[in-house]
Amino acid sequence: MVLKVFLEAHRSDCRVQNALKALNLDFSIARVNVGDEVSTHLVKLGKPVNRDLLNYLRRSGLRINVIDEETLWVSAPSCSACRALSRAGLLVEGGKPGNEDSIVYTVLSPGIKRLRMSIRQLRSSGVKVRVLDMEQLPMPSPTERQLEVLLLAYKMGYFDREVNLKELAKQLGLSISTVSELLRKTLKKVVTHYFEEIGITIDEDRPK
Repeated sequence: MVLKVFLEAHRSDCRVQNALKALNLDFSIARVNVGDEVSTHLVKLGKPVNRDLLNYLRRSGLRINVIDEETLWVSAPSCSACRALSRAGLLVEGGKPGNEDSIVYTVLSPGIKRLRMSIRQLRSSGVKVRVLDMEQLPMPSPTERQLEVLLLAYKMGYFDREVNLKELAKQLGLSISTVSELLRKTLKKVVTHYFEEIGITIDEDRPK
């Protein structure tokens, strides 16, 4: 199970947000690559970039690359929230500035237990954080080719052991390893979907 989570964090040491807010600019952060020392931001502005703006941002200690007239690639020393997130085991999709010193990160987590653990870790690092909303991302459906292999395996009696993997691979004109991998991926998707339909949550804390 993959969760998409909207996580609000408060901090006052973000150079990127502080510099842009000082200019009363409308902006959003489309992507953030968080790091322990340096974080990179893809910033969308509400108005075209001009030379005065670039000079001001560079004087504020930001490293700037212009992507287009309203998009900047900005690198800066990591704020306390980005630094903590880089160690939290979550994937950061992006961030949207909130009120005053807050930012709403969009993050992905491989299950609720990992999310809770990461939030505890963030708070222990001194970051004030709360979950605004979350949603479960749908599992990808089997491809047409995967379903074709699964259906033929069923019809030929593979699951009843009437044929083996070698015979199934020969019928499909594929290598044994390819058929094995196709079946493995397809069965995982089908079984995961079944468990979720009957209300069983699967996360990373499975028996070893």
